[in-house]
Amino acid sequence: MTAEIIDGKAIAAELTEKVKRGIADTGIRPHLVAVLVGEDAASIYYADSQKKSAEEVGIAYTLDKLPESTTQDQLIAHIEKLNRAPEVTGIITLVPLPKGIDAGVVQQHIDYTKDVEGITPASLGLLLQDRPHLVPCTALAAVEILQRALGRLEGLDVTVLGRSVTVGRPVAVLLLSKSAKRNCTVTVCHTATKDLASKVRQADVLVAAAGVAEFVKGAWIKPGAVVIDVGINRIPVLDANGQPVLDAKGKKKMKTVGDVEFETAKEVASKITPVPGGVGSMTTAILMQNTLQAAKLLQSRH
Repeated sequence: MTAEIIDGKAIAAELTEKVKRGIADTGIRPHLVAVLVGEDAASIYYADSQKKSAEEVGIAYTLDKLPESTTQDQLIAHIEKLNRAPEVTGIITLVPLPKGIDAGVVQQHIDYTKDVEGITPASLGLLLQDRPHLVPCTALAAVEILQRALGRLEGLDVTVLGRSVTVGRPVAVLLLSKSAKRNCTVTVCHTATKDLASKVRQADVLVAAAGVAEFVKGAWIKPGAVVIDVGINRIPVLDANGQPVLDAKGKKKMKTVGDVEFETAKEVASKITPVPGGVGSMTTAILMQNTLQAAKLLQSRH
């Protein structure tokens, strides 16, 4: 048996079109502001990608670039200024931040009504109370893809491999939601879990968010299970002798892989998300959806 490959790009395209129609139909003009401190190349690349996605659906996007010398207090002051700006409907901080700035502390100062990443204590608290306002993007992306792949999730045994505040834990809470009536039985594991392979093998669904490249082997997976791979890891391309392949400039060639060993897992699972082309493709679409949702909620309060 070879697994059906779940096309995250196609699902993301449908959601993106839905967001675009929602903005056009309501006449709301969301404004998303990303805050970057310093010149981190990956963050700048990510910001460019966000801007392209935002403009595609009709969301105004501003990148506030602050100097590397910005202190934590100065950054918090900037965030609070954005909180007060009525024209700003969504705020995100691009990480990593320079040394001396605690991203978690800074993010706590984002007004939860503009917290389009769903990572403030208020946002996470509302999610835990089954009253979600804005939900962590990657976690919601994983659950939405799973819902689309299977339809009804009731009665399934789901193992979530990963316990991060922004992915693993929110995924578990979303799957346990009474209001959404998913009614799964959820087991949360991590890389230090005793006899991890046997716990994974019991699952009808595996959501892998451990953050370790190709950590989950095909032999761990229950035959016919559905695998949602959240991981995005960069590793060297190896030749037949296990040595790194070099490019024309003598640098190691790299590839993107998930937390699941795809080639072995796809021979066991019934459905699986690829990396790239799976959950990662959906995450930006969820960010755009959250940005529209935040703008609607802010408009309803005025």
